Amino acid sequence: MGKKLNFDLTAEGIENEEQLQFVMEQGCHIGQGYIFDKPLSSEEMSRLLK
Repeated sequence: MGKKLNFDLTAEGIENEEQLQFVMEQGCHIGQGYIFDKPLSSEEMSRLLK
Protein backbone atom coordinates (compact mmCIF):
# COMPACT_ATOMS: atom_id res chain seq x y z
CA MET A 1 0.00 0.00 0.00
CA GLY A 2 2.82 2.38 0.89
CA LYS A 3 4.46 1.86 -2.49
CA LYS A 4 1.20 2.62 -4.31
CA LEU A 5 0.96 5.87 -2.33
CA ASN A 6 4.59 6.72 -3.25
CA PHE A 7 5.77 6.63 0.36
CA ASP A 8 9.40 5.98 1.25
CA LEU A 9 9.31 2.67 3.14
CA THR A 10 11.59 1.57 5.97
CA ALA A 11 11.72 -2.09 6.99
CA GLU A 12 12.29 -2.48 10.73
CA GLY A 13 13.60 -5.42 12.71
CA ILE A 14 15.88 -6.94 10.06
CA GLU A 15 17.95 -9.48 11.95
CA ASN A 16 19.48 -11.80 9.34
CA GLU A 17 20.50 -12.08 5.68
CA GLU A 18 17.32 -13.95 4.73
CA GLN A 19 15.11 -11.15 6.02
CA LEU A 20 17.31 -8.54 4.34
CA GLN A 21 17.08 -10.36 1.01
CA PHE A 22 13.31 -10.62 1.33
CA VAL A 23 12.70 -6.92 1.99
CA MET A 24 15.06 -5.97 -0.85
CA GLU A 25 13.18 -8.29 -3.23
CA GLN A 26 9.98 -6.50 -2.20
CA GLY A 27 11.49 -3.20 -3.33
CA CYS A 28 12.29 -1.79 0.11
CA HIS A 29 15.84 -0.46 0.18
CA ILE A 30 15.83 1.31 3.55
CA GLY A 31 16.02 -0.77 6.70
CA GLN A 32 17.13 -1.02 10.27
CA GLY A 33 17.77 -3.81 12.71
CA TYR A 34 20.37 -5.93 14.46
CA ILE A 35 21.86 -7.01 11.12
CA PHE A 36 23.24 -3.47 10.75
CA ASP A 37 24.06 -2.58 14.38
CA LYS A 38 22.85 -2.96 17.94
CA PRO A 39 20.69 -0.26 19.55
CA LEU A 40 22.76 2.63 20.90
CA SER A 41 22.36 4.65 24.07
CA SER A 42 22.02 8.41 23.74
CA GLU A 43 25.61 8.77 25.00
CA GLU A 44 26.94 6.36 22.34
CA MET A 45 24.99 8.17 19.65
CA SER A 46 26.30 11.56 20.79
CA ARG A 47 29.89 10.25 20.55
CA LEU A 48 29.29 9.00 17.01
CA LEU A 49 27.85 12.31 15.87
CA LYS A 50 30.81 14.40 17.06
